[in-house]
Amino acid sequence: MKRSMIFLVALFLLLASISILYALPKDKIAVSVIRGPSGLSSVWMMSELSRTSPNEFEFISVASADMVVAKLLNGEIDAGVLPVNVAAKLYNAGAPIRALAVVGNGMVKFLTTDPKVQSLTDCKGKTIYIAGQKATPDYIFQFLCAQKGLQIERDYTAIYSLAYPEIAAGLASGKISYAVLPEPFATQAILKNPAIIAPIDITKEWQIATNQTDYPMSLFVARKELIELHPDKARILLDSYRASVQKAIEDPQMIAKLAENLDLGISAQVAIIAIPNSNFVFIEASQSIQSIEALLSVFLKFDPTSVGGVLPSRSFYAQIR
Repeated sequence: MKRSMIFLVALFLLLASISILYALPKDKIAVSVIRGPSGLSSVWMMSELSRTSPNEFEFISVASADMVVAKLLNGEIDAGVLPVNVAAKLYNAGAPIRALAVVGNGMVKFLTTDPKVQSLTDCKGKTIYIAGQKATPDYIFQFLCAQKGLQIERDYTAIYSLAYPEIAAGLASGKISYAVLPEPFATQAILKNPAIIAPIDITKEWQIATNQTDYPMSLFVARKELIELHPDKARILLDSYRASVQKAIEDPQMIAKLAENLDLGISAQVAIIAIPNSNFVFIEASQSIQSIEALLSVFLKFDPTSVGGVLPSRSFYAQIR
């Protein structure tokens, strides 16, 4: 009992000290950007705010969503992009984060070199490579197959041992015949091997199954302290990100050139190919509740732990004036 009281007091003091420190004027608002194609939607924002407000904002390139999670939790960064279910799971676990905006919609493709496969039912008996077990492409594909009466392991085999670039390379070389890949890796594979086709429209199948026009994949999130204590900075970030997505859609060549000068590990040549196929969007989270909950409901069905056991409450969705 005594130890429990000591722990609770220590935890209270730690949280109180973090809150006090965060309430003090911050030198800079730190935003993480994942290296590679997924970071292209934020290129204009990075470039513009670094030019106009270098003393207010800084951008930190990271290798993966796992690093975004770690830096958000320890307060090293104030905002970043996460998969929707990861953000929901963190929130449900008590992490001080809130959803700001959907910045990437459905970009999952089913690819094959087999012209006989024309529908999901044709996947029966096939071995399909899927990068990221329990990630969005995996659950989306399992869900859509289930709508056609197909069950993983019983009706088809899923292989999760390879990463996105390795699956794309395997398709291009002909070593892999069936795969589920997100963009821009799908397009990269197709460009290297004209025999690769995408006979199943995953987004259309999702629309039929859920009555939703699309599904969100990337969510811009922030620590709640940023939203509550520095709403003006949060609004600047939102407006800049909105403009950044629009610039990427309207002028991929300009964004590709800017990207080469940033720490994103991507060439202009790859960026130009990636941008048109990446389905970048900008929809503030408070306007995306229905589509986010539709996606998370699929995760809940297959693995409740993947979203923290329940749909996040409405306080998860930030509203910034």
